[in-house]
Amino acid sequence: MYKLTLTCKVITPMFMSGSDGRSPELRPSEIKGLMRFWWRAIKAEKDITKLKNEEFEIFGGIGERANKSKIKIRVKPDPKNTYRGKYKRLPHNPNKTFKLDCFNINTIFKIIIESHKDISFFRDLLIISIILGGFGKGARRGFGSIEICEPAYLKFENIEVKEFLEKITYLLNNIDNHFIVQNSKIINTRAGTNYPWIKEIEVGKNHVDWEELLKKIGEASHKYRDPSLGCASPRMASPIYVSVIKLKNMYYPIVTTLQNSFPTSHKFSINLKKQEDFKREVLS
Repeated sequence: MYKLTLTCKVITPMFMSGSDGRSPELRPSEIKGLMRFWWRAIKAEKDITKLKNEEFEIFGGIGERANKSKIKIRVKPDPKNTYRGKYKRLPHNPNKTFKLDCFNINTIFKIIIESHKDISFFRDLLIISIILGGFGKGARRGFGSIEICEPAYLKFENIEVKEFLEKITYLLNNIDNHFIVQNSKIINTRAGTNYPWIKEIEVGKNHVDWEELLKKIGEASHKYRDPSLGCASPRMASPIYVSVIKLKNMYYPIVTTLQNSFPTSHKFSINLKKQEDFKREVLS
C-alpha cells in the first residue's frame, strides 16, 4: 500500500458543508469528486465511451460493472487550527450582508491518499485539483482555495509565476502529455469533444490581500453577468474557473478556460465576448 499525506491550509473562505448543507465539514467525497472532474478536463478526450471506461477503472463506479476505486482518501482536521466562522458570499456587494458558515482562512487539515498502485499519479492529480480548483460553494469564483504546506517539496509559495506555470505544465503532462507554456499561459494542444476539457490556464496580477482579490472577482462576475458564464436556473456551471494561489505572500487569480458544454436545450447564444471580458477583468 502506497500512502501520501498532504498538510493543507485554507487561503480563501471555504463553504464546504456536511449532510445538513450548512455545518462546515471536510468531506473526502468532494475531494475525490474534484479529482475526477480535473482528470476528465485534463484528458481532453474525443471518445466519450473510452473516457468513461478509463475513469471507471481508475475511480470506480456502481451498477452492473461495479468496481472499487484505486484510491482511498481520508481527511483529518487539525483540532488546534480549525477555524469555523461566517463570511459573506458576495463580498463585492455592500448591500448583500448575509453570511454563510465556513472554514476561515488559516484552517489546517490533512488529506491522506492511499493506493495499491504507485501513488505518483494520484499525487500529481490531487495537486492539480487543489491548484486549479477549489472546494465548496463559490469554488469557481475564488472561494475554497487552499495551499499545500507539507511535504516541503510540494510547496509552491516561494516560487515566481513563470516557474509556477512550468511546474503545473509538468504535472499536467504527467497525467496526459499535451500541454505547453506559450505566451505566459498554459495551452492544451489537443481538443476533446463536447464536455468541459481544459483549453488554457492563465495567471493574473498579484494582490496583497485575498479579500481584495475576491471582491475583484465578484465585481467582474456582476459586471459581465451572462448565462455564458453560468447560471442557477437552469443550472449550468461556468466554463471559466477562477481559483486563487499564494506565491511569495501575494495572491494571484488562476483562470482556467474550459470547453463550453451547455445543455442542448439552452435557449441563448453563447457570448464569447462576455467570457473574454470577464477573464481580462479578473486577470488585470
